[in-house]
Amino acid sequence: MMIDIHNHMLPGLDDGSPDCEHSLAMARIAVADGIRDVVCTPHWAPGAFENTRVPVLRALKEFQEKLCDNGIPLTVHPGAELRLDPDLIRKIGSGEILTLNDTGRFALIELTDMFLPRNLEVFFRNMLSRGITPVICHPERNHGLLRDPMPLFRWVEMGSLVQMTAASVTGRFGSEIRRFSFLLLEHGLAHVLGTDAHDPRMRTPVLSGGMKEVEGILGREAADSMVMETPRRIIGGERVIPGAPVPFVNGPAAASFSPKISRKIFSLFKTNLGI
Repeated sequence: MMIDIHNHMLPGLDDGSPDCEHSLAMARIAVADGIRDVVCTPHWAPGAFENTRVPVLRALKEFQEKLCDNGIPLTVHPGAELRLDPDLIRKIGSGEILTLNDTGRFALIELTDMFLPRNLEVFFRNMLSRGITPVICHPERNHGLLRDPMPLFRWVEMGSLVQMTAASVTGRFGSEIRRFSFLLLEHGLAHVLGTDAHDPRMRTPVLSGGMKEVEGILGREAADSMVMETPRRIIGGERVIPGAPVPFVNGPAAASFSPKISRKIFSLFKTNLGI
């Protein structure tokens, strides 16, 4: 009964599924993988994808009806992948753009792959002060963080959450990103897995492979939490407090794999979740 909180399944809204046929194919793949709930998160990017509340909710309603008509046991929820923008916090507060499952509590924030804008720490702190938790998506694919993950450490220390892409853990984006994903997991810098699925062939809605890789690093209970318990709390608008991340004592490049430390991280995370 896995939950995917990052998915571009809604047809015709962004660079994900182009039409209902592709969307239904993606839904069937997700169900076959054990996913039962999907937060549909089309890109919101001013000037590129203007996926504000009304068109997303309309598309979601129509697609849920298509799923029912085709006998596909998948429940879809509203959301958006939000590009960084100076007006983002105001637009979330006004309801113009969607948070995850429209609870107003968790915002899926897109980092570009190439660089990090300045003053992100201040930006995320402002979000948190307004009761909105940033869920930073696929930081393992950001070139700036690959060179220096300390900004991510500070964002998590402040209370932000991190969504890692399942395909990054399995090696779909290359060995360097896979190794970096393991490093982030080991240091408590990833809290939920998502598919970031865009199509039924290449970037598919599959979580199970990534979940198995996480299980090998952090154990089964932690893996289950990343695809079930934590995303369930997110779509329910419930409180999620990440455990304290483990510092890079000798610098990120010198950090070594330690299952004992990794399991201790999850134990702290579980306590803060109240589970």
